[in-house]
Amino acid sequence: MLDRYEDEEKPGRFFNKAHTPLLPGEEPRRPLWRRFLPVLIIAGAAGLVAVLMLTRPQLVPEPPQERVWTVQAASVAFADVQPELQVFGEVVPGRKVELRALVTGEILETGVNFREGGIIKEDDLLVTIDPFDYEAARDEASAQLGEGKARLSEIRARAVLEAQALESARDQLVIRQRDLNRAVRLAKGGNISQKTVDDRRLAVSQQEAAVDQRESNVVVEQSRVEQQQATIQRLEVGLRRAERDLSNTRIVAPFTGFVGGVAAEQGQRVTLNGKIADLTDADRLEVRFTLSDAQYGRIIAAEGSVTGREARVIWRVGNRAVEYDAVIERVGAEISAASGGVEAFARLETTGTDTPLRPGAFVEVRLPDTRYTQVIPLPETALYEQGTVYVIADGRLEARNVEVAARTPDGILVSGNLAADERVLVTRFAEAGPGVRVEER
Repeated sequence: MLDRYEDEEKPGRFFNKAHTPLLPGEEPRRPLWRRFLPVLIIAGAAGLVAVLMLTRPQLVPEPPQERVWTVQAASVAFADVQPELQVFGEVVPGRKVELRALVTGEILETGVNFREGGIIKEDDLLVTIDPFDYEAARDEASAQLGEGKARLSEIRARAVLEAQALESARDQLVIRQRDLNRAVRLAKGGNISQKTVDDRRLAVSQQEAAVDQRESNVVVEQSRVEQQQATIQRLEVGLRRAERDLSNTRIVAPFTGFVGGVAAEQGQRVTLNGKIADLTDADRLEVRFTLSDAQYGRIIAAEGSVTGREARVIWRVGNRAVEYDAVIERVGAEISAASGGVEAFARLETTGTDTPLRPGAFVEVRLPDTRYTQVIPLPETALYEQGTVYVIADGRLEARNVEVAARTPDGILVSGNLAADERVLVTRFAEAGPGVRVEER
C-alpha cells in the first residue's frame, strides 16, 4: 500500500508521508529499509538456525545392552516310570447278528421293543409269522409217522409168524428125518418095501424145501421191518423239520442287546432269508484300536503278549468324559499295511443295556506302556531339534544331547548327559542357543 494521503478539502489531490503534494501520476517513494526487508528476514532466520545448530545438545550413543530372556525351567530328577500309551479307537460290537426269516409268510405280530434303537432282553419276542401252513405241515407229518409206525407193527407181526412157522417146519423135518432113518433100517431087514423107503425120503425132501421157504420168508419179513424202520426215521425227520419250521415262525432275541436296521413290520410278507433286523449284544462291546509297530514291539519285548493287559477307555461327550475299564482280549489276524501297526481289541466292562455307549463312538484308549528305569520326565517343549535340551548354568544356556526313551501324554522321557537337580529350559523361543543369557521366573 502506498504511503500517500488524499486531501479532504480537495478530493483527488494526494500527499506523501511528509505531506508534500504529489504530482499527478507520481508514485510515492518507499523507505530504503523496506526494500531489503525480505532479505533481512531470510538472513535472520538463517542465522537463528545456525545458532540453534551450534548450540543443540549432542546425543552420545550408549553401548548395546545384552538381552536377558525370561524363561521357565524344570529340575532334572531321575525316576522309574511306566507311562501310559494314548491311542484312539472306535467302539465296535463284539457280537452282532443279522436276523433273517427262516420261513415265509405274513407277519402277524411284532414285539413291543422291536423298533430302531430298542432294547431287547433275551427270549423277547421280535416277530411272529403266520403259523397256519406250518401247523398243517406238522400235523400231516405227525399223521404219516403214526401210519408208518402202525405199518411197522404189522410187518413185525408177520415176521414173528414166519419165524414160528420156520421153527415148526424144522421140527417136522427132524421127525421126518428120523422116520426115514427107521425105514432104511427096516428095509435092510426086509420088513418094509423099498417104495416105503422112497416115500419117506421124498417126504424129507419136501420138508427141507418147506424149511428153506420159511427161512426165506423170515429174511424177507425182516427186510421189510428194516425198510419200515428207515421209513419211520424219514418220517420222524420230516416231523422234526415241520416242528422246526413252526418254531421259526416265532423269532425271539438270542441275547440281550440293541435293535437296529429294522426291515420288517406287521402285515408285511417276508420271504425266505429276508432280513428282519440287526441285533447287537449289549454285554460284548469292544474297542478296536491300532498300536504302532514301536508300541507293539515294546510291549511284546517286555511282557511277551498284549492280550490280558488292562486299559482305560475314555469317551468324551461334550464337556463330559466317561471312563470305562477294558481288557485287551485279542489282536488282529493281520498287520495293517496302511497304518503300519497292529489292530487290537479290548472288551469293555459295561453295565449291559444301561450303558449309553453305542457302537461307532470315537474313544480314547490309555494302557500302560513298558516300564523305564532311571529316566528323566520333561515337558515336550524342553526338546529342541536333533535331540538337544538346554541346561541353565550361571544364567546362560548350555546345550546337552539326550536320547528320547518314550513320549507320553504328559511329555517325554529322556536319558543322557544330564545331572540331578540341573535346571532344564522348558520355554521355547527362536533365539535359544548356547551362551544365551536367561533368567528364571
